[in-house]
Amino acid sequence: MSRAREDSDISVVGRGARIEGTLVSAGSLRVHGHLKGEISVKGEVVVSTDSVVEANITAGSISLAGRINGNLTAPGAVTLPPQSRVEGDVHARSVTVQGSVKGDLVAEDRVELGQEARVDGDITCRILVVTEGAVFSGRSIMGERSQGPGK
Repeated sequence: MSRAREDSDISVVGRGARIEGTLVSAGSLRVHGHLKGEISVKGEVVVSTDSVVEANITAGSISLAGRINGNLTAPGAVTLPPQSRVEGDVHARSVTVQGSVKGDLVAEDRVELGQEARVDGDITCRILVVTEGAVFSGRSIMGERSQGPGK
């Protein structure tokens, strides 16, 4: 696929923009503003540091550095860097947390908590990696293939 084609499949919510409702895209989404409602994207959702999202997100993969109040669901990876703040459950193939999560993490494969991670909720996965310095308050259920969002 050409670079021009890839770029045309990216929707952008710019700084200062406020959107309320349901956002659906066959491509990817970059958020730099404020979204409230539901987000359903086939590709990747990237939420910047200064963004605020009050929505459930379903996407191929998710990377967020901002704040979100809602559930995250992805058949791929969910990446939460140090600036991220999530209030909601996370369901994905793999989850990497450097920020904070108030909710349950369910991964088909691996959950990794970095040294700045703060998780207040249960973790269900096959592999759990907890780096020194991470804070985890909840139950850990490991060893068998975990179930996705439909349980």
